[in-house]
This record gives sequence, structure tokens and C-alpha cells, in this order.
Amino acid sequence: MFAKVAIVILALGICACSLLALRQARLQAANELAEARLRVRAIDERVSRARTAIARLVTPEQVESMTEWIDEPLVPLASQQHLPPPSDEAAELLTSAAPLAAGEH
Repeated sequence: MFAKVAIVILALGICACSLLALRQARLQAANELAEARLRVRAIDERVSRARTAIARLVTPEQVESMTEWIDEPLVPLASQQHLPPPSDEAAELLTSAAPLAAGEH
């Protein structure tokens, strides 16, 4: 009888340990996913700042003069790729960067 009770307790302990291990694996996966999302957000912010800086420094006329040696006409990227429309944040960045690109401070 004692051996049966010991085996049942041991089996329950093993089940509990395996459940804890599964829970820990899920928590670790969720943590890694959150960290990856934070890294992606930070990269997106850096890209947005770089684009704003480029837009501030380069005018469309300069781009056209730099690309005169290309035989093909300039076309918007949106016509070449299926890009989603800009978000509200991007539209705000573009409108706030327009005076800076025009030389107004």
C-alpha cells in the first residue's frame, strides 16, 4: 500500500513539474516576442527619424537633378509596389517636416 501511495505522489510530482516547465516555456516565449516587438518599434522609430532628416535635407528638385543620368522616368514607389497608405503618424511627420524642408525654422 505504501509503495502505491509513493508512486502516485511521485507521478503527481512529475506531472506538476512538467506543467511548470510548460508554463515557463510559454512565459519565456511571450517575453521574447515582446522584446522582439520593442526592437522592431525602436528600428521603425530610427527609420522614421532618418527619413525625416533626409526629407529635411533633400528637395525634389535635387533628386531630379541627381537622377538625370537614369534613362527611366521617376515614378512613385507606390505605383511599383503594393504599399499600404501612410498612417496618421507618418502623415503628421510629413506635414511637420514640410516647413523644415522648405528652409523655415
